[in-house]
Amino acid sequence: MTKRTVIACFFIICIVAVLDMLPVSAQELKIGIFDLQKIMRESKTVGGYRQDFLKSIETKRKPLQDKEEFAKAIEDKIKKDGSSLLPGDRKAIEEKLVDESKEIRRMKEDFNAEAMKMDRELAQKAFLEIDVIIKKIAEQENYTIIFEKTAAGIVHFKNTVDITGKILEQFK
Repeated sequence: MTKRTVIACFFIICIVAVLDMLPVSAQELKIGIFDLQKIMRESKTVGGYRQDFLKSIETKRKPLQDKEEFAKAIEDKIKKDGSSLLPGDRKAIEEKLVDESKEIRRMKEDFNAEAMKMDRELAQKAFLEIDVIIKKIAEQENYTIIFEKTAAGIVHFKNTVDITGKILEQFK
């Protein structure tokens, strides 16, 4: 069973539970839908987070690029001067290249891990802000249930229940 299927089943069970708890009286069930991907694409706040992320990544990428250029210079020296070097000198340069290559691989792994961590942290920050906005809209406009379009497995809904625009307005 996929994660999406489990989430959809959970939401369906929640709907049934909520509907079961509602008195039979004329209480209105108000449902809202929002598109998280659209918010993440169009929000200026998320765009600002993305710019901060890219700036931070660029400063962390510079040492890696410098190391790669240094290794390339060693490799070019071996190609250019390899035949004229003494065997001991050539071996020392080749060992230096191997060491640099290992260091580059380690730096790339560290860089990728840190980039993924930063990306998750920024996404979490955005999700927390979006959650506050959704709760505010739900309370102000008396929504009974609000679903995220893709996580709930919704394949069709009327645009009248889509509150993505309202969230974007408040998220800026």
